[in-house]
Amino acid sequence: MNKALSFYEEKILKYKANIEKLNYIISKLSILRLLIVGVAIILSYYFYKRENIISLIMSLILLFIIFIIIAYYHNIKINEKKEYEVYININRKGISRIKGEFKENEDKGEEFLKDEHPFVSDLDIFGRNSLFQMINSTKTKFGRSKLFKMLTLESIPTRDEILKKQDAIKELGSKVEWRQSLEVKSTLKKSGTKDIDELLKWAKSKNEIKPLFKIIPYLFIVITVMSVVLVILNVLPISYLILMFMINYLVVKILTKDLIPIIKLFDKHKKDIEAYTNLLMLIDNENFESIFLKDLKLKLKNNSKSCVKEMKELKKLVDWLGDSSSNAYYLLLNITILSDIFILRNLEEWRKINGDKLKKWLDIMGEFEALSSISNLSFDFENWSYAKIVDEDIVEAVDIGHPMLGERAVVNSFTLTSNEKVALITGSNMSGKSTFLRTIGLNLLLSYIGAPSCSKSFTCGIFSIYTCMRTKDNLEESISSFYAEILRIKILIEAAKKGEKVFFLLDEIFKGTNSKDRHEGAKVLINQLVNNKALGLVSTHDLELCDLEKTKIWLKNYNFQEYYEKNNIKFDYKLRIGKSKTQNAVHLMKLAGIDFSDN
Repeated sequence: MNKALSFYEEKILKYKANIEKLNYIISKLSILRLLIVGVAIILSYYFYKRENIISLIMSLILLFIIFIIIAYYHNIKINEKKEYEVYININRKGISRIKGEFKENEDKGEEFLKDEHPFVSDLDIFGRNSLFQMINSTKTKFGRSKLFKMLTLESIPTRDEILKKQDAIKELGSKVEWRQSLEVKSTLKKSGTKDIDELLKWAKSKNEIKPLFKIIPYLFIVITVMSVVLVILNVLPISYLILMFMINYLVVKILTKDLIPIIKLFDKHKKDIEAYTNLLMLIDNENFESIFLKDLKLKLKNNSKSCVKEMKELKKLVDWLGDSSSNAYYLLLNITILSDIFILRNLEEWRKINGDKLKKWLDIMGEFEALSSISNLSFDFENWSYAKIVDEDIVEAVDIGHPMLGERAVVNSFTLTSNEKVALITGSNMSGKSTFLRTIGLNLLLSYIGAPSCSKSFTCGIFSIYTCMRTKDNLEESISSFYAEILRIKILIEAAKKGEKVFFLLDEIFKGTNSKDRHEGAKVLINQLVNNKALGLVSTHDLELCDLEKTKIWLKNYNFQEYYEKNNIKFDYKLRIGKSKTQNAVHLMKLAGIDFSDN
């Protein structure tokens, strides 16, 4: 059995057993809390009837303390249960990845779909049944953004960068429990992937601390302390102290008139800050061996100052702000030591020191999240191989399969070199041509981001991937599917002419025109791409195009076939050398009810 599958199943059983134990404890604690309330009511009635007020008060205080302790312990157990439930969900998602049954995962990354991107839509990078849906375990906006940039190849990596990423992915793949902790902490505390630009805007803006903030609080604290002493000594009446508190409250409100929007800002992002602090703490406490991860973690320190310590300070200030708007004891602090002024001043000092670093810290945190998502593949598919990256224009695969098909994937071996620049793939409908094109494209992408490829071995050069597979009408722009295809081909040709090392995947090109134009256009396009040093795969139903192999030494024909059992069409999805010699269109038409005997 797959090692990862065993791990996930064992963890699920373990966490379910822990939840059963916790359910027992939680139910007993709930009953105990009710009993304490009942005892408090009975004792209150008993001592009240006997006019024993002291015993009534003492018993209520004692029971209240016991109730608070039990309630605190009760909440701890409830939170433990929630944590185990998240762990179970994470491990279930791992099983669904391995089996290729991840279509129900809620986060599909549909907002990242871009038809104009060179390959995103054609290779199913985002959306339903996509690579993103399969691997994503990010829970913060920054993690999602970093994963988006990685999966879209925002910049073409160098060989050295890919090799460093491979080491990082291998290491994170082995740290499965740490990666799951990263996901759990962000899931439990994070309030969503909402926009936090306003928080970052606050961090970047600068406000000088007013001199009044440095002098007035201490002056009024001294006056307040002296007033309390004088009232205790009966030098001043208590009404003077009350007046002093009222003045303090007024001073606080005047000096902190800007605090209300700040309270609202941090109240909105309190859970975010707590989640970010927890994630950065996990990263800071973990030891990494790979160069890439070490360097990434090192960026979280500034002059040996840990960002975790600074984030904890921000969290404390945010917690105080939350108390300021809801707790009675905080009001007492406010009118005696003018606490709001100190909080506002401390926030300004924190912002002055760390404000311009916050975005950098969160981006690095997001990169760890994104890398952890990609590392799911490393752990889940132990038989997959890491690509050998070479300086040659080559794609060579042994037993390569579609990464998202799980146990259903059919593997094939395939080679494309600088001598054989184009693979022309023919075959009947539904035989596997388009899936094979996506298989090659997806495994190239996985290799470039440092992930393992779905293959026994995979060797490739570094290319810019361009596809033209799915084109559709755009009624708003008055663009037909054929013209949309032309526009994508134009982008591909321009990239090749500019000197990019292009790897192209073309599926049934120029299908929106007549057979003669389609044949001639495909022939000219393939020649033009090869002349501009591009490599790639072309699938087609145009069998005449296969004749190019006779005159073009750089083109090789491949095909997929179908077979029949008891008049039922079957496919083995195995790639064969040579052009297709089978057709199934008429058979499929007959299945649709078209009767050829009428003619």
